[in-house]
Amino acid sequence: MGGRIQKVPRAPCRYFTGIAFVSSSPIIAIVDDDPDVRGSLDSLLRSAGMTPRCYAGGEEMLASGGHEELACIVTDLHMPGMTGLELQAQMGARGWRTPFILVTAYPTDAARDQATRAGACGFLTKPVDPDRLLDAIEDAIRWRGAEAATTPKL
Repeated sequence: MGGRIQKVPRAPCRYFTGIAFVSSSPIIAIVDDDPDVRGSLDSLLRSAGMTPRCYAGGEEMLASGGHEELACIVTDLHMPGMTGLELQAQMGARGWRTPFILVTAYPTDAARDQATRAGACGFLTKPVDPDRLLDAIEDAIRWRGAEAATTPKL
């Protein structure tokens, strides 16, 4: 399989409550320097009724704007330039609370601990099981919806 994710039949994402989406489906950022991985994840998320936005790196995602529309970010841990952990830190420093899921072909306990301490909703190993990734995204969307429901409006 070589790190590629195959499309699997699945019902559209179930958890949209508490989040304002511009489209009828949640917008998920895919941040990975490998175009094949981005393409595979794009197909998987579309088949699950989600709207993917693909970026070749953290810098590109940060420069694109529109972070408030994102329901979740799925990012590679190891990329040239900005790593997934650095992207997570940059988002946190800007006060952007979009849920993160980090994926890596080279997991370490130190990276997992750092990601978890920084608030990552998931830490998955490549090649990623499609159902496990979709479940992690749905959990992140649920978390974001619960947080939005309990955050006071100013």
